[in-house]
Amino acid sequence: MRTTKSIFIALAAAAFLWPMYTFAADVGANSEQLQEIVVTAQKRVEDVQRVPISVSVFDAASFDRLSIQNLPDIVNRTPGVDYQLTGPKNLLAIRGIYSGGGAATTAIYLDDVPVQVRVGIVGLVGATLPAVFDLDRVEVLRGPQGTLFGSSAEGGAIRFITPEPSLTQYSGYSRVDAGYTDNGDPSYEAGAAFGGPIVSDELGFRVSAWHRRDGGYVEHLSAIPGGYNYSNSNWGDSDVVRAALAFAPTASLKITPSLYYQHLYSHDSSGFEPAESSQSADAFVQQWGSLNPQYSNIGRSRFVNPQLEQTPSTDTFYLPALKAEFDVAAVQIISDTGYLHRSDTTNEDFTTATPVAFGLAWPLVAAAADHNIINTYQNVLTEDLRIQSADDSNQPLVWTFGFSFVQARQRSYNPEYSPYLPTLVPGTVLLPGNLSYIGDERSADKQLALYGQATYRLTTQWSVTAGARIARDTIDYSIYQTGPFAGGTSYATGKQSQTVKDPKVGVNFQLNDDNLIYVTAAKGDRIGGVNAPFPLTGSCLSLLNQIGLNGIPPLYQGDSLWSYEIGSKNRLFNGHLVLQASAFHIDWTNVQQSVSLPPNLCPETFTSNLGKATSNGGDLQATARIGDAWELGLAVGYTKARDSQTLGPGAIEYVTSGQQINPYAAPWTVVPSAQYSFMLHDLKAYIRADDEFHSKNPGPFAQQFANNVAVDPNFIANPSTNELNVHFGAMWDGWDNSVYALNVLNSHPLLYNTALETAQFVGPTYTIRPLTVGIRTIYRW
Repeated sequence: MRTTKSIFIALAAAAFLWPMYTFAADVGANSEQLQEIVVTAQKRVEDVQRVPISVSVFDAASFDRLSIQNLPDIVNRTPGVDYQLTGPKNLLAIRGIYSGGGAATTAIYLDDVPVQVRVGIVGLVGATLPAVFDLDRVEVLRGPQGTLFGSSAEGGAIRFITPEPSLTQYSGYSRVDAGYTDNGDPSYEAGAAFGGPIVSDELGFRVSAWHRRDGGYVEHLSAIPGGYNYSNSNWGDSDVVRAALAFAPTASLKITPSLYYQHLYSHDSSGFEPAESSQSADAFVQQWGSLNPQYSNIGRSRFVNPQLEQTPSTDTFYLPALKAEFDVAAVQIISDTGYLHRSDTTNEDFTTATPVAFGLAWPLVAAAADHNIINTYQNVLTEDLRIQSADDSNQPLVWTFGFSFVQARQRSYNPEYSPYLPTLVPGTVLLPGNLSYIGDERSADKQLALYGQATYRLTTQWSVTAGARIARDTIDYSIYQTGPFAGGTSYATGKQSQTVKDPKVGVNFQLNDDNLIYVTAAKGDRIGGVNAPFPLTGSCLSLLNQIGLNGIPPLYQGDSLWSYEIGSKNRLFNGHLVLQASAFHIDWTNVQQSVSLPPNLCPETFTSNLGKATSNGGDLQATARIGDAWELGLAVGYTKARDSQTLGPGAIEYVTSGQQINPYAAPWTVVPSAQYSFMLHDLKAYIRADDEFHSKNPGPFAQQFANNVAVDPNFIANPSTNELNVHFGAMWDGWDNSVYALNVLNSHPLLYNTALETAQFVGPTYTIRPLTVGIRTIYRW
């Protein structure tokens, strides 16, 4: 059955691609070609079609054309990438390389500053994600990028590239948008960017500011009388301000200081409880045993959050940076310095989690309120200094050598308020302020590295690429925990260091200017870390004893992988059909992986090194311009990532060979698109449709193996998802006015669904934002 589905999807992709190929053959030589796309995936300016890396690129025009507002909008359209968003936590996987614990497997860069985060004590806060406004482009690099981008780029890297100030001409961009979500609140945004020369050829600037409100669509109607109630509670605000100045005192030197500021606020969780949504008040009472009387019409809303408390979050960061470029003879010297300061505060409702951990009945009174606060602070100082050959495609040898320094400090401070606990557990003594738990986790990651990469052209068609990074990675960490929920007071400290070597080799065959075939082998790695001591209470201690542990392993080591890729990039029919295709095999060893205990008995996890895993798959991207009217696109990705070794004490298994590395990953991603352009009176009008399909993961999952520590007969895998988006607009004299409908089919699949795991509300379910219609006005000058 699985093979049949795979064949069906592959045939559907071929059926879509074949007309693109054949129709493009009939295009006249005078019709408009597809534009070249420039990237800096190898830290130099190149046409993406000549870069021997699997890359997806989204430029400023793509953001507007596809209604892209944030990273999820990007990765949902990108083959080979999975994005898991459950509240404040966001986890990324590229080509199946995923981990729920430890250091990140995907590097995220804002220009040349990494912003990824370690998963903290409770694993509820993810990386800060730059908003998508006044960006030059976003580059998604698939496959390990350790040679040029260092540790944590095991699966790949995502790079947000900001525009540089112009020294020669003025330009501006503004966008206003207003939309309405089905059974929700309105959304709106406004932003503008402007820049140009202050002194021609010597001094230039660019400034931008943007605000967006995303209207809520989840009703927060507490199941406990006296709890939090708010209509369309999950609204959020985004604010971004950026300023950059370019100074070129001579023709060979340019210095660019910049400042990026971002503030994100989420009023409440977007999670909901399917059992309480779209049902009658009587059914609600039967489920929960009580009901807030003033909300007797519950069930009229499609999405209902019955948690006792509001769970807001605030994420703020600023990033000053300084870039200096010096050209001398045929050599460039480039320095990129940056400093990220981030502060994130996230609230979680633990009213149900705490009773589960202590084996107590779920409370039904507001006095049982228990909430958890996760304060995350990041300070990342980076310096990348490199010397490289000038950007000249006629040179037989193209090379880059550099030095990299990264110091990333992170603190997670985590108090939990449980004023009711002494009543439910007599004899419990809380900490001052009615705290049942305090966790304070601090880490300092440091990397010193030398790296280099060179491509030598053997003939006009054949070239070889070789590179390596030698790095010294060090992490210092400490974890302090106290309070009854921690089972007492504990303090753990430690330090790990490792020297890593990340080589890369490749052979490239440039058939002509428009066609490239390449083969590469590359290595990626990440450093290890420390686990927080377990709260040794009740069922948690019992479960640990069953798997042969009196506590969790205090340390876990680094891991690494080798990736082997073959790919091709083709520009056919006089530039009217552009293709990118690749296939890969990955061997991952000493995998850092999260071990989950059954959530209905102990909602805890720890990170351990769990043997080996493999990932296999491929991706295809195609764009065709047919005459002056049609532009067709297709992105297809397939990934099969599984553990390949069984590990565990005796009959109990931490990991079972054959289980999915990421239980929520979609093996297939298929995104077809079509745009038709035509003249409407004197206006250039267009209609565009994009469809995003993500297949259901067939398993098997760790939760389905009887001997696996994570066995859970109530586990629910994500279903397949399909989201259709449509745009209609017209352009003239720099204006682009459009109307749009996102999620046209109003699909709302149940994602990350844990609501049925127990009879109590232990975790929310999420879905795609419902049907949203709106109007957008853009002006470029």
